[in-house]
Amino acid sequence: MSKLLETITCPVLSAPMAGGPTTPALVRAAAAAGSFSALGLGSASVKAAQEAIDACAGTCFGVNLFTPQRELTATERAAAESLAAEEDAVLDDVPLTFGWHEKFTAALDGGAAVLWSMFGTFSDEEVQRIHAVGAEAWTTVTTPEESLVAASRGVDVLCVQGPEAGGHRGTWDPAAEPDQRPLAELVGAVHQVTDLPLIAAGGVRTAADVAEALSWPGVAAVSCGSAFLLSEEAGTSEHNRALLRRGGPTVTTRAFSGRYARGLATEYTRTHPDLPLVYPYLNALLKPRRARHDAEVGYCLVGTDVEKLSGGSVAQILAQLCPNGHL
Repeated sequence: MSKLLETITCPVLSAPMAGGPTTPALVRAAAAAGSFSALGLGSASVKAAQEAIDACAGTCFGVNLFTPQRELTATERAAAESLAAEEDAVLDDVPLTFGWHEKFTAALDGGAAVLWSMFGTFSDEEVQRIHAVGAEAWTTVTTPEESLVAASRGVDVLCVQGPEAGGHRGTWDPAAEPDQRPLAELVGAVHQVTDLPLIAAGGVRTAADVAEALSWPGVAAVSCGSAFLLSEEAGTSEHNRALLRRGGPTVTTRAFSGRYARGLATEYTRTHPDLPLVYPYLNALLKPRRARHDAEVGYCLVGTDVEKLSGGSVAQILAQLCPNGHL
């Protein structure tokens, strides 16, 4: 059993959300309320990651990182070039490592209680380094097969992410079609192949949802990301806060970033439903238009049931989500 998960009084975790929503203030607020959260530093610069880690000093926090991505195949690269031509732009080189090694070391040196991998898992040596400083290794998984690999590396906790989750789907093979089994079924399939503690993630909106998920075999905690997007401590932009309050349908597609992710549907997601793998190049190509808040290419990643999201402090949201007997 994870020692950290045994110490929290609220089994609802604020999920690590890359790109700004999960701020040090949010992480600290979650810890103060008896929960736990991790900084979403996958897409952050090394400098920004270090500053966020420093800002969490003295509290119990985690760091979520994107594992290095593979090079695009010739066919995928050609598709990216075609999209660049659509945007009348040049396809510049984009770092595929996300500063993994530098951020990994910064997290260890900065006192993170958890290092949490996304899009893949740690090497045996990295798990040993994590354990050597008394921290835990967590990995997001989307299939039983990924779970077996992560378990074989010695990770401590698996976060099982279902299809209703907002943001990027944590599939390890970027070209694979994500597993669409409902979260309960996916958790059950993972539990059948490992006895590691599980965190259920994706589409959880109410205390009843949390209680149900906690009743599933192997589940020790529930991770909620979208539920905190409108919190006072979140770094969600004012533009995206307005979009979230307006609501609307969400869709899972590569048309947000070139990798499967769920967010508010846009004209671009409607006109590019079968976009091939071009991650992480698409964000760079669309960045100028998104900076102008061009609605056609909007980038507001969020899970299902947007209308159920509410504001308030992290502590208030946790109090609403935690079943009776917790918090």
